[in-house]
Amino acid sequence: MKEKEYRSLILKDLNKQVLDSISISLHDLVVEIVRTGFRCSGCGRCCKFYTGDNSVLLTYFDIGNLKKSANINAIEPTVAEEDMFLADTEGNVHTFGWRLKRKTNGECVFLGETGCTIYPFRPLLCRTYPFYIADGKLEISECCGMGRILSLYHARRLANELLQRYIIELRDTQMTYRHFKEGQLFLVSQPASDYELIVHDSRGKWIINDK
Repeated sequence: MKEKEYRSLILKDLNKQVLDSISISLHDLVVEIVRTGFRCSGCGRCCKFYTGDNSVLLTYFDIGNLKKSANINAIEPTVAEEDMFLADTEGNVHTFGWRLKRKTNGECVFLGETGCTIYPFRPLLCRTYPFYIADGKLEISECCGMGRILSLYHARRLANELLQRYIIELRDTQMTYRHFKEGQLFLVSQPASDYELIVHDSRGKWIINDK
């Protein structure tokens, strides 16, 4: 299958998922969340690397909030710590999207002694953790806050943010594929020593000179 045809199929599937998201019942989400129960204990485990992958992938909505809070320098390309790289025939490395930077010990760069230092501007992934929507269905990550009583008010707010996050992530991916015009890319274990890093996102592509 040609690259253009493959991209067309992906966009067709993404378009369908966006349309299908309209039929997701907010009421059903609220019911599931209340039944599951959750209240953040403030332990910060989800912000620390030793508990698993704590990468916080960012949408255009999140990046806008980081700009408002003057924290735009706290983002990095998602390729930063990968073992395998997508490269073109010239050795340039390509990656998709951005994430929050982490400290040398693996903790989120915004984790302070008393918790999140940008709490009002935290990304949608953090706002909705440990819940997320995949293929239109509610999924739950492991968290010690599970099973605790959650008020109907907070469940409704969480359900709204979950649905918002799901739609934004789909549209972000949609626009990224629409902008992506590169030829065939190859998996390599080591990028060329003299290369450029090219980041693709929903706004287009960004060339980061690494020479």
